[in-house]
Amino acid sequence: GDGTSATVGAGSVSEGITYNCLGSSSWIATTTKKPAFDEEMRIFNWAHAVPGLIAPCGTMQAAGNSYAWMKKQMCGGEAIRAEQEGVSIYDLINGEIAASPAGGNGLYYLPYLIGERSPRWNPNAKGAFIGLTMEHTHADMLRSVVEGIGMNLRLILDIMRAHIDVKSIIVLGGLAKSDVCLQIFADIFGIEVEPLNHLEEATSIGAAVCAGVGVGELKGFGEVDKFVYPVGVFRPVAENSARYEKMLKIFDHSYYALCGVYEEIAAMANQ
Repeated sequence: GDGTSATVGAGSVSEGITYNCLGSSSWIATTTKKPAFDEEMRIFNWAHAVPGLIAPCGTMQAAGNSYAWMKKQMCGGEAIRAEQEGVSIYDLINGEIAASPAGGNGLYYLPYLIGERSPRWNPNAKGAFIGLTMEHTHADMLRSVVEGIGMNLRLILDIMRAHIDVKSIIVLGGLAKSDVCLQIFADIFGIEVEPLNHLEEATSIGAAVCAGVGVGELKGFGEVDKFVYPVGVFRPVAENSARYEKMLKIFDHSYYALCGVYEEIAAMANQ
């Protein structure tokens, strides 16, 4: 599948190399010699393209999708300014996000716009802003969307950590183009985040490497390092990480507190 190919293209071809693909959906995957079995089945295991290895993975539905929804529904002003000033709308959005402090002044976003896969496995889950007050700004709301994506990924990462030691994480995908987003993710994950030189070609690069190994043009899967490699590093800011650590518990609690409401909404929709 495309995820297994992307694992090769991300350079995760030996034990312990962990990466996060930040696309429309988003997943965290790693490479191990043995399956990573979670009793609650919140992650799953792929057969790796490299013979004898396994690729444990957890994937959420709406990462880049949440950002795209935010951009379309909440950033009309930025769109107008971008056109008038001849600048990138993403630069304007990122500037707004950076203007809000870590934690978005206590605002939480649940990124369940199309239900959720890992770690929830709940098709009835819904998105929400929680803690909204008169004092919250447009910038706080934009930042909370990115933080909500990061917190859901952090839950997946923590499940992975129960099986392997993750000292840093490679990132790729559309959201990895934003330095502001990558710093937020580094702060939430509490580890170094390393963007690749090719952010959107992991799947095709992985397929090419598999073909190269198959026909003998490449000596092994490790030669993927000729094509992809980290080109930077974002280190967590201790103060921000400490705040996110406390917020993560509220984020997780918020989901469970609303599970009954999700079911009521689903039942109403079917009437």
